[in-house]
Amino acid sequence: MIFLFFNLNIYYLSGYFSKFVLYKEMKKWHFIFIFIFSMLTFANAQDKIHIHLDYNHLFGVYEKSDFWSINGTEYSLSGFDLSLTGMYSFNKRLSAGLGVSAEKLYNPSYTIFPVYAMVTYAPLKNYLNPYIYTKVGYGIGTKISNPGLILSPGIGYMLKFRDHFALNFNLGYHLTQIKYDITYEDLFVLATQSNYRHSIILSLGLIF
Repeated sequence: MIFLFFNLNIYYLSGYFSKFVLYKEMKKWHFIFIFIFSMLTFANAQDKIHIHLDYNHLFGVYEKSDFWSINGTEYSLSGFDLSLTGMYSFNKRLSAGLGVSAEKLYNPSYTIFPVYAMVTYAPLKNYLNPYIYTKVGYGIGTKISNPGLILSPGIGYMLKFRDHFALNFNLGYHLTQIKYDITYEDLFVLATQSNYRHSIILSLGLIF
């Protein structure tokens, strides 16, 4: 009898617990939905805030270290970069913002995760589609990525369809510093080496 009473209590308590967990899960997803909807509504309502999503292809020209150098005509120094940038328009001609990207370089192979600042300026007062830009940032060093500075000036062209939707084209120069440690049998660091990859960058992206 006591065993039956104990089992019934466990059954009812587990039922209440399951309902509680389901309620908490629904509340969590309800909050996430409201948060995403609010952010999208806020972004669409702010004419001064824009999001840039770009694919950047890197045509390596030259890479140099303290010990060797590689010419892009002899080796395929290719690479690509996916970037996400939030921009604020101070006026119709000047914008600035912050972004993150994932950059992959080949021959030799490196992975870079830069955080950067970006400035764009439209030099033609009555024709705002073409612009010049500059990115300056630093790659975050992790177990799978190399740290180092990045510098990327260039020119761009924006093909605008409406206020929060446009195609974006960029052509520029891209400098990547690749820092890495030279170790002795993985026991301790002997020195920190820096390579510098010089590339031509060609980009296609969307502006929201």
